[in-house]
Parts: sequence; C-alpha cells; structure tokens
Amino acid sequence: MNEINCEIALTAKMAEIDGEKTDFSAGQINLHLKTCENCRQEIERMQAADNLLKRQTRREQTADLWRAIEKQIGARTNSQISWKPFVPLGALLVAYRLLEMLPERDFGLAFKLVPLVFIVALFVVIKENPFKINAELVLER
Repeated sequence: MNEINCEIALTAKMAEIDGEKTDFSAGQINLHLKTCENCRQEIERMQAADNLLKRQTRREQTADLWRAIEKQIGARTNSQISWKPFVPLGALLVAYRLLEMLPERDFGLAFKLVPLVFIVALFVVIKENPFKINAELVLER
C-alpha cells in the first residue's frame, strides 16, 4: 500500500472530484482526510470555491450589433470611399520608383522623402484623416 502525504492526498482528491482516475483508491484518500484536519479544511475550501464558480452565469447578449455595423459599412462603401484620388498617387509613385532606379544617380535625402509628401498631399486633397477613430456608430434599438 502506497503512503499518502498531504500533497498527494489533495491532488488525488481534486482529481477524483474532477472525475479523473488516480493511483490511489477513494478509501485511501478518505482515510487520510479523516486523520488530517488541514487537508480536510483545504478540500472544503476548494469545494466551496468550485461551487461558487459553478453558480456563476454570464448574461446573454441580446443586442444584434451586426445589422447596425453592416448598414454603416454599406453606407461608407457606397458614398465615402473613392478610388479615383489614389490613381494619380499610384502613377506618381511608379514614376518616382523609375527615377530612383536610374543607375549612378544620387538624388539625396530630400528625394527619399518624396513618397511621404505624395501621401500626405493625397490625404490633404481628399480631406480625410487616416488616423481618425470613428465614434459615429450608433446602435439601433
């Protein structure tokens, strides 16, 4: 018969409560718990905590957020987002890249900042802040 110490008894009892098999019989574990007041109190505290957790429930979310979000996405895609301002930007960036690929040319640091200037200018022209957080989404009730 294997000797059961407090740590083994607690681990085995927790496993037994969880429905797992242990190397020790229920009788061996219960015998230790009858003789050890500390282990018995610890198991009672664990079972009380387990019961408390089992009684907890989560509230069911009843709001359907997708309808409001879908309407906002549809409205934004149809009216606000336009690809036309990005065409000249693409053409400018391609031309920039072709100039940059010319051999034996060093245009300096200012030339390397040109793509950034193009992009900032585009956002100024379309009057859109790329870092804007949209807080206008209102849920329907």
